[in-house]
Amino acid sequence: MPAPSNSATWLAIYLPRLNTDRLIRSGRAPDDKPLAIYAKEANAFLLTGVDARASALGLKLAMSLADARAMQPGLAAVEAEPEEDARALGHIAAWCERFTPIVVVDAPDGLFLDVSGCAHLFGGEEALRDQIVTRLNAQGFAARAALAPTPGAAWALARYSKCAQCSADIVQTLAPLPIEALRLE
Repeated sequence: MPAPSNSATWLAIYLPRLNTDRLIRSGRAPDDKPLAIYAKEANAFLLTGVDARASALGLKLAMSLADARAMQPGLAAVEAEPEEDARALGHIAAWCERFTPIVVVDAPDGLFLDVSGCAHLFGGEEALRDQIVTRLNAQGFAARAALAPTPGAAWALARYSKCAQCSADIVQTLAPLPIEALRLE
């Protein structure tokens, strides 16, 4: 019998449009307009979420609401509801417990799943990652996910890399990512 492996595998799930996806799923977003979520930060109303349509029209996170409305007069703008977003993320975390008993919320828009030792039940790590992303997409949530031996590496890959899994050399995989992937202030 082979010796048990001490290597961990973490799956980071990134939900880049959680706040707009939640509104769209609830039926509270207009079907025919781009959607943006805003919040007051430092005495200005800034975008904290944009749906795919608004993003395609050039609207970006941290843009002022006034600038966004100047660019897109037909924009549907809704005030942020961070408690509702946190509740939705919590529901997604509970849903993910069907895949592994260790699910950690990474607020405001992510999750970590320790898939060490359980991925084989779902056809392997890549199959599990793909199944979760596909099922989240089917539920109306845009999602990206990545596998790595540490939560930080999985987080960086899910948000900043085109590859969804570390190669054998984690340093080589992470090296081309932007500095923001370090999660430092």
